[in-house]
Amino acid sequence: MRTIDKVYQVLANNTSKKYTTTQVAQELGLTRGDVSTYLTKLFQRGKINKTGTRPFYWQAKNDSGKFKKMIGVDGSLKKLIAKCQETILYPPNGMPLLITGPSGVGKSFLARLIFEEARRQKVISPKAKFVVLNAADYANNTEILSSALFGYKKGAFTGADHDSLGLVDQADQGYLFLDEVHRLNFESQEKLFSLMDSGQFYPLGENKKPHRVQVRFLFATTENVDNILLKTFLRRIPLQIYMPKYIDRPLNERLQIVLQAFVKEAQTVHRQLKVEQNILNKLLQKDLPGNIGSIQNEIKHLCASAFAENPVEDPIIIGQPNEALRLISSDSDVISFGRDIIDFVPKIKKVISEIKLFLQQEKTAAEINIMIFEILNDWFKLTSVNNAGNLKRNFIQKIGSKYGVNVDFAKIDWQKSSQIIELITLVYDQFDDEDASLINLLRMKFPRSIYLFNQFMQSVLPDKKIKDFTYILFFPLFGSISPKIEEINYNAILLAHGKKTATSIQAVVNSLCGNYIFEAFDMPIDSSIKQINSKVQEYLDQQGKNTVGTIVLFDMGSLNQMFKEIKSISNKELLVINNITTAMALDVGLRIQQKQKFKEIAKASTKYGETTGSQYYQGFSDQKNVIVACMSGDGVSREIKKIMDNTLSGKLKIITVDYKKLRHLLDQEDRLFFSNTEFVLTTTEIRNKIPIEIIDIYDVLDKSGALHLTTLLENSGEKLTQIKVMIEQFIRFFSIAGIRERLQILNPDVVIEEVQYITKRYEKYYNIELDEKTRLNLYTHISLMIERMVLTKRESKDLVSINSETEKEKEFFSISKNIFKSVEIKYNIIIEDYEISLIYQLLSPFI
Repeated sequence: MRTIDKVYQVLANNTSKKYTTTQVAQELGLTRGDVSTYLTKLFQRGKINKTGTRPFYWQAKNDSGKFKKMIGVDGSLKKLIAKCQETILYPPNGMPLLITGPSGVGKSFLARLIFEEARRQKVISPKAKFVVLNAADYANNTEILSSALFGYKKGAFTGADHDSLGLVDQADQGYLFLDEVHRLNFESQEKLFSLMDSGQFYPLGENKKPHRVQVRFLFATTENVDNILLKTFLRRIPLQIYMPKYIDRPLNERLQIVLQAFVKEAQTVHRQLKVEQNILNKLLQKDLPGNIGSIQNEIKHLCASAFAENPVEDPIIIGQPNEALRLISSDSDVISFGRDIIDFVPKIKKVISEIKLFLQQEKTAAEINIMIFEILNDWFKLTSVNNAGNLKRNFIQKIGSKYGVNVDFAKIDWQKSSQIIELITLVYDQFDDEDASLINLLRMKFPRSIYLFNQFMQSVLPDKKIKDFTYILFFPLFGSISPKIEEINYNAILLAHGKKTATSIQAVVNSLCGNYIFEAFDMPIDSSIKQINSKVQEYLDQQGKNTVGTIVLFDMGSLNQMFKEIKSISNKELLVINNITTAMALDVGLRIQQKQKFKEIAKASTKYGETTGSQYYQGFSDQKNVIVACMSGDGVSREIKKIMDNTLSGKLKIITVDYKKLRHLLDQEDRLFFSNTEFVLTTTEIRNKIPIEIIDIYDVLDKSGALHLTTLLENSGEKLTQIKVMIEQFIRFFSIAGIRERLQILNPDVVIEEVQYITKRYEKYYNIELDEKTRLNLYTHISLMIERMVLTKRESKDLVSINSETEKEKEFFSISKNIFKSVEIKYNIIIEDYEISLIYQLLSPFI
């Protein structure tokens, strides 16, 4: 055994274990340097994996069994081979498999490998047979086809002078491979699916004693099976695989196919071959109807012609002797030899180094492109990949249509770009996953362009991670358009539930703006705010640090919650807008394109309509403010706001807030939400856990309370004379006289007398005595409540009930219904549960 094979055997004996070079050397008693050389060769041949850096870890690839004979088993055919393994191993007798694909792609070869692998894995007997029938051979005589397949009894037809076993019987315990299965008539298809269901069939002429068999089925066709096979037959074949055309295989696999054919001819003629590089290049680019079969025939013809001219020459020259020739012998390693022929890894590394240097020297994209094309010039001569049109169409679809980037297509060399993609695919495994030196440098200079590049490359390399070295393609594709892309200084995001809602708006807006303004995310209808926030964070993490701010448009949900979640992951200016429309997104997009300031865009967003809300600051306002939240209802809060607005300077923004909403926000203990709030004015005591002043408005009726409020307002820049006027109006407002003035339709004297009676009933029932401040608060609330109920009278079916949580609350609601009964009858109103719950909040500290 050769030393390199011994090295491989150490790893192959335990494929789950990773070995260092030193460990292998110690096990074999060899020097570390020699072992390192052999391991490198094994890695280049694709037999082992390499991970880590200093030390490297080596691991044998899992044995693919008989399938390793097929080129692409670890590449483009990997998923296909995995399905073949499924058909072999699925209990109890595997699964039928249909192989589709053009002529000459290797369908029959794959079927034979499936059979050989099944024997290797001992799921069938070593004596099991692989029986083949090409249905096309019997296309013009269906009776002969049926008899060949199922056999016949003596006398079944003229000439049937003895019993004959068909191919199904011969394949018992093994495999039956039906090639060109589309040529089977419907009667034969029906017999086959009946056999697959029951495991039995009747030979031609037999109708009493069925034959029982255990057969595994493989089928192949070049046709569209939906058009030519019975649906009932197709349903019995749970797995289908498609084998691609030769030209659609990756370049390195095509090269291995070509080299393998030359190796086979070298073995046939017992000579070494020297092949002109240009001939190899042309064979790599051929798109022939017969695919691999036609390529093999062309190579056989080339070798036969060269052999006929010089039958004793060794090596045989194929092509022009004065051109670059590649030596191929009967024992050439196809995989490693293929990599050696187009080993451009050092040149790619040089390109990466030069890009870094050019960026430091502030070179233009055009200059960087010239450098890239010069270094890879040999590659462009070696290949003539005719994929430029597909690349251009893909680019238009992924970048032009979705992101709206207007591209001067004449400035992009699509041919060379497509050739670089082929090169990236070929040498992909030769580059480390962990290196990120180039991408980090490019992301600093071109964050938005790099983001689009990554989106595009995911469509180019759908099953591969975008490694650092793949960014050599950035300048050929994005170099000419990156300056325009980088002009946008906002992160703008569209979020909408549904399959295409957000992306549809994105395509329209970006296209009309002619640039990448918005990224869009279509969210499942059941997405939570956390999931949406995660998607936003993932996007923002990939963007540059020099953007002015972030703008998020979404379709539904809480503005405050969305703002809070996104603000927690970004220190940029933030604007969130809900109830997204295309027109709204276009307006925002045009403003971004015009480089308007953040505040201008934010203020414009407040005018999109009554159904649209926007938030661009933390808390209730982006300026210093005072919050007014009265338990007695919005009417009282508005009156307090009116007094403050009419008497103070206007430096403070007076904001009215629903009392329960305020309690909820305070319970969340989010101090940042109140960052611009000077203090809170309310009509009852609130215990809170965050350091913010909360003033009971009734305390202002006392001298100490008035002094405290005066101090707070003076510290906020208000003048003493204005504050005194405001406090005088407060005292007037929160007095019996004030209540009289605010009742518009009811008789104040009657209502106040009734309210005083209601208050005494509460005191009597609970055996309490309320202080003057609380009593006045209760007078105010109930008086205005009665009038509000009269003015906004609602049917009982429209009222919203509130479920009491404690026995104490249930008792309060019960006695309140009784206390207010006479008032309800007199004014023909119904006191809502919500109003009673507010009274409960006021009285709960006393009961």
